[in-house]
Amino acid sequence: MFLVELVLQGVRGFRELARLRFKGGFNVVAAGNESGKTTAAESIQRLLFPRHQTALLDAFISRHVPDASRAALVICADDGVYYRIIQDFSKRAVNLSKYNATSRDFGLLHKDWDNAVQFMAGMTAGISEEDFAGIFLFQRNHLAGRAGAPASAAALPPASPSAGVKSSADSKRLAELREILRKAEEAADAEYKYQSAKLALGEIEKKIGSLDEIERKRAEIESTLESLKGYEGLPEDLAALIDDYERRQGQKLVDAEELNKQIEGVKVQLAAMPTANFVADKLFIAGIVVGILSILAGVFVLTADHAILFPVGVVLALILMAGAWYKGSLKTMQRKKILREEEDLKKELAELEKRFQHEGAAITTALRLTGASSPAELKEKSENYRYSLSLVSDLEEQRHRSLGDVTREKLQQQHEQLKQQAAELGQAAQAVAQNNIDTYSIRQDIERLASDASTASAGVSWNFGTEPQELPVFPPAAAASGERGGFLAEMSIASRIGGIEMETLVPAVEAAAQRNLAAITAGKYVRIEAGHEGAPVVHAKDGSEVNYQELSHGTRSLITFCLRTGLIEALAGKRRLPFILDDPLADLDPVRQKAACQVLRALGAKTQVLLFTANPALKAEGDTAAELN
Repeated sequence: MFLVELVLQGVRGFRELARLRFKGGFNVVAAGNESGKTTAAESIQRLLFPRHQTALLDAFISRHVPDASRAALVICADDGVYYRIIQDFSKRAVNLSKYNATSRDFGLLHKDWDNAVQFMAGMTAGISEEDFAGIFLFQRNHLAGRAGAPASAAALPPASPSAGVKSSADSKRLAELREILRKAEEAADAEYKYQSAKLALGEIEKKIGSLDEIERKRAEIESTLESLKGYEGLPEDLAALIDDYERRQGQKLVDAEELNKQIEGVKVQLAAMPTANFVADKLFIAGIVVGILSILAGVFVLTADHAILFPVGVVLALILMAGAWYKGSLKTMQRKKILREEEDLKKELAELEKRFQHEGAAITTALRLTGASSPAELKEKSENYRYSLSLVSDLEEQRHRSLGDVTREKLQQQHEQLKQQAAELGQAAQAVAQNNIDTYSIRQDIERLASDASTASAGVSWNFGTEPQELPVFPPAAAASGERGGFLAEMSIASRIGGIEMETLVPAVEAAAQRNLAAITAGKYVRIEAGHEGAPVVHAKDGSEVNYQELSHGTRSLITFCLRTGLIEALAGKRRLPFILDDPLADLDPVRQKAACQVLRALGAKTQVLLFTANPALKAEGDTAAELN
């Protein structure tokens, strides 16, 4: 599992809400002194191991907001499911929920302590809180009390009264054991060099594989960009232009529909108004009839006494025909007016379309250049083009972050060189493989025989006769609680929780620790032996054993750091729990701090690492970094 997010509110010195987001691998959280690094680290421990104990919960309550002290932790389980546990320290409450991808929210699982404790025990593989704190939580106070006592004072055996000059058989046996130890160390060194070369070769192969993957993805993206080549010169604000175009298009449709309705209404009026026909008008026909009758009456019927009626009839006929003409003229004028109105509406409709085309010329041109069938398609493909460009930039950044300025040709050259070197080292390791045996018991026998010889040669008498004598006083062995078993006690815990035999675990931890120590000290110290009680045994570059008590406090802290990281690396394949470091590098100089961070970055490839530090300069490009205020 790995941690995703930590939220603190009203916890100890935190008044406002603080949120830290993590990723799998190496994470660095920078914070100054008294900024809450230890509070954050211990809050993670408390959330991973919930306990309904008043003293434990009260330790996290803030004196500033004692009624609102709570913390939450989001965890990603090994099966990829997200869980969130919330503890309200003020109200003594717990809430455990599971993330639902469909609703995009956390759904409640448990809100009682018993079920929450049982569930979190399953999440942490049944490891006890004490074992977790002893192995996976690395704080500065773990570095205290590691000085250890001199091995000779702690393990000096009492001299036998009969001890004298060492027998030749014991001397011969001591020489044989030292020769066996020398050969075993040579075999271990050869195997270590071979494994280191294999590891370096694997790293190069990973880089080549990463480069191949980047180039494959880039080829796919460039193929997509080639198909969208017409979108290359489009304006940056194309999306805004398309939105404005679609808005105006919608408004144009509304206005055009209104104009068309008006045109249709005018056409209906025009159709309901028949064309004026002067000859067919009733008044005109009546005038013709009256005129003809008047003429006929005047010629054949009217007498001289009634002759006045003839001009009256003619005038009446003319009046009727004039009325018919006036009526037809009115209808013609009304029809022309409606026709002009229809023409004006059509002109307004054409002007609306023309104005829309002018204002949307940029989009129309883009549609023509790209061959898109609609503004929606244009917008979608334009966004795809810009997204593909961003992917190319991200891939280039990823390549630079992973490989720097290294070219494929140089990587291939390094790969061939390392491959040949690994093959040679493998042959050398195979040649001495028969000497690669467990050296623990051999060292114990050598120490015992050498101690017997030293005691005998010193001539110390333990026969005090009858007179009382004052016994010599030796320094106490490992008075500090953390030293009683040296680092062996921590390895015993790791062996138990990881299910790894000590015969397998101890060499693995020592190999990883000495690799880390050599890398951080630039080869000044090359070996560590910690599979025994008491202080670790450290060997310098020339093979000589260094007196642990003569090392500086910072170097002893560094050795503890290397042993702990080696232990976490050995456990990573069995128990992948987050490794939390609460500013353990503060005693190292800046160069060694950065080198130690490189060790943690490499360890982050195997398990999640959370480094809380007061030194913001330890953050490097590509690290998942956060700040705690």
